[in-house]
Amino acid sequence: MSKQLTILFWGFIYGEVIGYISSALSGTEFSALSSGLTAMIIGFIAINALNFFVKTPKTNK
Repeated sequence: MSKQLTILFWGFIYGEVIGYISSALSGTEFSALSSGLTAMIIGFIAINALNFFVKTPKTNK
């Protein structure tokens, strides 16, 4: 559970930074809520999809 919350937190932070920079470069209006939430959702889906496909190897004991 804490891993998911960490992903959501950092996804929001990175979304804010990337959204601000991209809006400044393109000359559009910056929307903090939409850029943060979009990055949170994309990060959440990407990490969970990655965990589904990448499994830890089983060790022989």
